[in-house]
Formats: sequence, structure tokens, C-alpha cells
Amino acid sequence: MQAQLRLDLTDLGYQARVAGSAEEAQAILSHERVAGVLLDLVLDEGEEAGLELLRWIRQNHPGLAVVVLSAAQGSAAAIRHAYELGASSYFVKGNATMAHIYSDLAARLVEGGTGRAGNYRFGRLDFDPTHRTMSLGKKQIRLTSQQTALVMHLAQGSKAVTAGELIAAGLFRPNAARSTVHSALLTLRRKLDELEPELGARLLRSTPRGYNLGPIV
Repeated sequence: MQAQLRLDLTDLGYQARVAGSAEEAQAILSHERVAGVLLDLVLDEGEEAGLELLRWIRQNHPGLAVVVLSAAQGSAAAIRHAYELGASSYFVKGNATMAHIYSDLAARLVEGGTGRAGNYRFGRLDFDPTHRTMSLGKKQIRLTSQQTALVMHLAQGSKAVTAGELIAAGLFRPNAARSTVHSALLTLRRKLDELEPELGARLLRSTPRGYNLGPIV
């Protein structure tokens, strides 16, 4: 089925990568920029490994859309468990056409990750790009247009993004200095700290490879 998924997704215009195990999937997500995941729970290690991979994805790459496939008819408890772990959608193979599944994946990529349509959920943190708000419990902050675009861009992939790549993506002027990007991200961190102390540093991570989003538990 992996070969067929690759062919179908390539025909639909995606650059598909296939992993046969949780370890392979983690390696891809850690080193490449990925916009979404079609997760077949029946990996080589079994369904439990698929659920553990789902947990790992949501903890380490909270903005990724994850469409889950199951080979067996799942109970209501099993389906609820998958959603609790962070599934964006859940399908039982054979109960839905692949065209329906691919259509849902496309919609999830447009919506961005998990939660309500158009919203992102980063653990306890809710991000509404339409209204440019971040909410944590009863607290809420409003972001600038640029800050909203930065969070959306970082949420769409798993690989860390450099300052140069953020400039190339049109989030800053073409001639902007790398220090300008870093300053903007520090300002965004301070804004997030209004919701909870040190929240900015935990969500917006700076590594030798660039910037990415971290889990908020």
C-alpha cells in the first residue's frame, strides 16, 4: 500500500516521503520540512507503535496535520484516544474512499494542524490566525500581522527554518538583515510571555539549525 500511496500523492502534486517504521518517520520529520502526515497505524511494529508515533509528532511538531488510518474497525474509545493524542482526522480503511481521505488531507493542510477549522492547537495553546489571537485558558493576546504569518509559517513544517529562509518566504523585506529576523522573533517571544512566563522560549525555539515550534504541555 505504501507504493500506491506514494504514486497517488505524487499524482496529486505532493512530494511524498514514505516511512515503514516509527523510527524512519521520526528521522524524516527531524531532518526535513514536512507539511502534513498520513499515518497508517499498522506500522511494522504494530498499532501501538503508530499511536506512540502520533504522540511523538504532536509533542515535537505540534502544528503538523496528522490524518490517521486504521486497518480495523475502531471502537469509540480507540477513535477518541487517537483524537486525544492529536489526530486531525481518523479513517478506517475500507470505510472511506482514498479520494475522500486525500481530500481531507488537503483540507487539513489548508486549515493548519489540529483543532477547529482554521485554528492551530499547540498543546494547551490555541492559535487563531484569522483573528490573530493566541489563547491559553482564559488569557488571550493579539498578534501583529507579521507575527501571525511567522507562527503560521513555522507551524506548517517540522524542520527548523533559518532566518534566510524566513526572508526568502516573504515574511521580511528581501534586503532585511538576519538580526532583524532575530529581533522580530524575540519580540514575539516576549508577547507570548504575557500569557505565561517563559512560554515564548518554550514555543518558539532557536537552535543551531534555525527556528521551530516546540511542544506546550
